Amino acid sequence: MELQLQVAIGCILGDGRLDVIGPGNSRLLVRHSIKQYEYLAFKHSMLKPYSLGIFCIEWVDRRTGKLYRAAGFNTVRHRVFTELYHAFYPKGRKVVPRNLSEIAGEAALAILIGDDGTYDKSSRTVKISVNAYDLESRKRIRDWLLDMGIGSTIEKDRIYILRRSLPQLVRLASKYLPPSMLYKLGIDSPTSRRNIPS
Repeated sequence: MELQLQVAIGCILGDGRLDVIGPGNSRLLVRHSIKQYEYLAFKHSMLKPYSLGIFCIEWVDRRTGKLYRAAGFNTVRHRVFTELYHAFYPKGRKVVPRNLSEIAGEAALAILIGDDGTYDKSSRTVKISVNAYDLESRKRIRDWLLDMGIGSTIEKDRIYILRRSLPQLVRLASKYLPPSMLYKLGIDSPTSRRNIPS
């Protein structure tokens, strides 16, 4: 389960979440805008055999009347997700565990970039949204990046990769991302929308 575990950790660091219901094990919940269906399907395939079926949902914002569409999937309940829940939600709120560098590697980094990374054309580097985390968690992400040879700075609710470290980030993360998500690293690649449900 090593690769699946890394993908799961990347999802948790990013947009995914874990839940615990009743006495059973936890499960991973993954949701994305319908525009990122291909990326969602990629994650779904990477997490097999733990991933359950993909579903699509839509809803209308009562304030604006605008229709929104999303897709998602859940994993099966498993003790590994329960262990991750205890690491990332020690008091019920998501935080970055102290031992992140010991449990998270390159594939987890790639998924975090796919979820919360953006290539900033003005600064010519990648920034990672960390607004969901407290300062201590942001520092742990920064230290984890440094352990992988990637320098970064924390600026408000973003972590900016130092420009000189961008090649290292690209080298580590690009091999785990599908072509449609390489734009997050500043790499030009055609984005396919062929598999988006109508």
